[in-house]
Amino acid sequence: MDADKAYQEAIRHGQYSEQVRGLRCKYDHVRTQFEDFITSYYLRPHLEDIVKRKIGSSQEGLRFYDLGCGTGDGYELLTRISKEARLSQFDTRLIQEDMVDHYKGIDLSVELLKEAENLFGNFEHVDFCKGDFSNGLPLDEGEAPYDLYFTSYGTLSHCTNEELEKLFTDMGKHGENGSLILADFLGRYSYEWQNLWTHNPEEISYIDYVINYLYSEEDRDNVELSSFPLRLMTPAEVFKILESAARKAGVELKVLRFFDRSLFVGRHIETGTYNGNPQPIRLMVSSLFERGLRTYFPDLKVSYKPRDGFDWQNQALQTLAESWNALVDYTMTLMEHYDSDEELLPYPPQTNIKPLERTYRVMRQSLEGSKGLYGDIRADLIEAQLGYAIRSLEMNLQHGHGLGHGLIGIIQIVK
Repeated sequence: MDADKAYQEAIRHGQYSEQVRGLRCKYDHVRTQFEDFITSYYLRPHLEDIVKRKIGSSQEGLRFYDLGCGTGDGYELLTRISKEARLSQFDTRLIQEDMVDHYKGIDLSVELLKEAENLFGNFEHVDFCKGDFSNGLPLDEGEAPYDLYFTSYGTLSHCTNEELEKLFTDMGKHGENGSLILADFLGRYSYEWQNLWTHNPEEISYIDYVINYLYSEEDRDNVELSSFPLRLMTPAEVFKILESAARKAGVELKVLRFFDRSLFVGRHIETGTYNGNPQPIRLMVSSLFERGLRTYFPDLKVSYKPRDGFDWQNQALQTLAESWNALVDYTMTLMEHYDSDEELLPYPPQTNIKPLERTYRVMRQSLEGSKGLYGDIRADLIEAQLGYAIRSLEMNLQHGHGLGHGLIGIIQIVK
């Protein structure tokens, strides 16, 4: 299939492996500090409820089913979710490896499964196998229910509406009361593919997706890559599918929340493949977390260009862009006064946007408290704090409407 061919090309390129980390690769700092964190943050309270219910009781350990597991990213994410912990605590993981009874990962790509086996195959409770969920949930006879049916990074956008309905029906039937489904789609109104925005979802249902973001701008122009269709979704479209699947399964598929992920730092924000206004914001944000490297702050600002006829989308994204840019401007002002050895750094400008007000306060406190510390204060402390502050803005100024690269739903099976 086209998707398998595209992933094989990415693997051969050498930047689709767990071992490769840096500023421009699959596991860049935005992936770890933004995307994985945000998914973990919203999933954590619901996963905590399952952990409390199962661990310490007579029930068996946790069971996870990862659909489209790739190189085992889901296992790594789930076992790295942090719980609320005091500074004095050493291990903050919510899910210890001995809590996991079984983790099952399926994927169509043999190449990705080989990499997953190399990384996690030594754990007895981990099982990777080739599987296709386009015809429903692949199950062995008598296979026990799972606590979490997990997908990540647009996995469910590979499916048609009919395939999604069948898959959700099967998960609803197979899961037990309280089981969770993490449903990960591509958001319909991501700024990355603004050219594809439409008021009629049936008119443009899919994006012709290409994994060219791992390549430099020069290489993107000189390499021919395979593409594959991915479904674009809004919450309303997902609700419609869930309602039909719930009726067929005879259960309630209760949406606990939708959230958007990567509104301005998605993979294609700088390729220009689906938007004529590319800018390297993802690379700049990733640079904030690179130790020993100073980021050029003017290039960190978002240049959002609205599209006529899409008022609510423009309003939401412009609010985020203006708040983002105001935070960058204020941080630059703070650094200028910091360098002048002024005892009192300037107070932030007035704003009615509470998430922005909080990030102003955090950045001012960070600079005030950094005087006298060791090392490159800007590269190793201030820039990372700015990165986290920007992440806070993206999280608190989104409403799960399909405006990000990812639209994620947390769904509970109720029987």
